[in-house]
Amino acid sequence: ANCGAGPRELLQALKRMATATPLPLSAFPNSGFPEYVDGRSIYLSTPEYFASRAKEMVDCGASLVGGCCGTGPEHIAALVPLLSGATPTERSSRIDVLVEEHRPVVITTEKSSWLERDAIPVTVELDPPRGTDCAAILAGAQRLVAAGVSAISVADNPLARIRMGNIALASRIQQETGAEVIVHITGRDRNLIGLHSDLMGAHLLGIRNVLAVTGDPVSLSGEAGATSVFDVNSIGLLELLSNLNGGRTVYGQKLGEPTRFLLGAAFNPNARNLDGQVRKLERKIEAGARFVQTQPVYSAEVIDAMLAAVNGKAPLLLGILPLVSERNAEFLHNEVPGIDLPDEVRHRMRGKSGEDGLREGTAISREIIDAARGRVDGFYLMPPFGKVDLAVELLEYIRSL
Repeated sequence: ANCGAGPRELLQALKRMATATPLPLSAFPNSGFPEYVDGRSIYLSTPEYFASRAKEMVDCGASLVGGCCGTGPEHIAALVPLLSGATPTERSSRIDVLVEEHRPVVITTEKSSWLERDAIPVTVELDPPRGTDCAAILAGAQRLVAAGVSAISVADNPLARIRMGNIALASRIQQETGAEVIVHITGRDRNLIGLHSDLMGAHLLGIRNVLAVTGDPVSLSGEAGATSVFDVNSIGLLELLSNLNGGRTVYGQKLGEPTRFLLGAAFNPNARNLDGQVRKLERKIEAGARFVQTQPVYSAEVIDAMLAAVNGKAPLLLGILPLVSERNAEFLHNEVPGIDLPDEVRHRMRGKSGEDGLREGTAISREIIDAARGRVDGFYLMPPFGKVDLAVELLEYIRSL
């Protein structure tokens, strides 16, 4: 064990290693964690403290002890008399090794789960507001519940633009409407520490459904000065969530009680390399995904190719994003990753806006629903610009079928 954030961290690592192997152990910690002082990184751990922790490392089995960053002659001078004549603590000849199977933890959902309750599950995505007023979102959620929505899917800063935090909003929707919620979590906006903390907090708030996505790149948003984190992509995020469901962090630290998240993944059936997308989907399922929501689809041919390739690997909810105008259609086709409009659809939307655009876009969505019904497991509606009316109309249409 070497370097790290200081003697305490390395001591903890050494203790874990001592229970897992009979091999010799060595420890070379940094002398504390550096502070930036007057343009220099200064290590403030005293030689006496460093030496006392090093003695503990010998006591738990280390046979070679030294120092890494920040360690100077005075640290070694303090260490020598403490270790004079010392020998590593003898470890048991029988080492108990915990062998964990790295398979996703399968959480058995109750029959009341939205995924099992409805014959045709229909989820609807709502984007959090750009400000602090969520009254319109809550009113829209109430209408969707009255129309028979299975679950409300709450996006996470879609298109990398600043919006209200979706975990807090999803909790509020769940409390006020009784609807099940699906929170989207990206790897873009939080590092691994933040992801663990926010997901455990979401579980505390009663959220049980998570859609793990990599996230749109910050370059798409134009939010100047913002950066992407991407400690993990969608697959790494699913692995993290599966670990939480197993009662531990992604680093193996035990949490006590496990979480009980139902995990979802995204799938892009519009990609030119569909085989590559299917392989990625298989990795997501292996990492713990139990349902799939797709990018918007505008072609029956894409549905055919997708179903042939996916072949029932997981419950699949087909993405439906109604178009509202020619301008909207061209933006989606040309600037939004993962969305591809056929020439025929673009031609149908040409010159359309206002009521004409809404009417034509809704007609296209109904045709896609007709082409997919009975062949997909459900639908994932994404009303543009917060137009809940469109989602309600299509939801009622699906229920009428």
